[in-house]
Amino acid sequence: MRATRDATLAQQAYLRLKERIVSLALPPGSTIHEAELQQEFGVGRTPLRDALQRLAHDGMLRIYPRRAIVVAKLGLSEIRELFEVRQALEPAAAALAAERMTKPDHEALRALRVELRDSRTRPDATQFLRADQVFHRAVADFAQNALLAEYMDHIQTLNLWMWNTYFETHGVRRHDLFAHEPIVEALLNGDAAGAEAAMREHIARSNEQLLAGFFGAGG
Repeated sequence: MRATRDATLAQQAYLRLKERIVSLALPPGSTIHEAELQQEFGVGRTPLRDALQRLAHDGMLRIYPRRAIVVAKLGLSEIRELFEVRQALEPAAAALAAERMTKPDHEALRALRVELRDSRTRPDATQFLRADQVFHRAVADFAQNALLAEYMDHIQTLNLWMWNTYFETHGVRRHDLFAHEPIVEALLNGDAAGAEAAMREHIARSNEQLLAGFFGAGG
């Protein structure tokens, strides 16, 4: 019973800390204080450390034994690694989704298309990023592959973290809010090759924008 309870507390602490990191409530470079979190979360040392180790494995924390635990900073290698994985998985997911979507999936995608369009007219990125997250996770769900959806969930969490960091430092510009329409149209038409190509182009443009914003046009 104790082990089960600790596992549950560790999962809760993991999710709460991850949300704070992704939302920048704990910005890159900030220090994690274990004693304060134990008191705030009402958890013991073991479940909290399990949560911290998971976040370190995810690349979101840096643990320096007997010195400090800090929120990771996003560098060139982290961005490139993320987009290499996105390019490997998301176009394939889009192709599968185009072939496997059900009628309710089509209805959900049409509703999401409206939300995506509306979000691009807003003066801040909050609604756009929320709709973007829903869209990319929905594509994975439409593909009807549970393992792929699990990987995509983690990838999109990291992607949201990167974009929150980008908009925090650069502000919101209309051309940064990429349209999803070519992907949506291909999915609704059952065009697997078109959905795969449109998703690949969408991810490539997103990658270029992040690299240009963080590191200059030369990447």
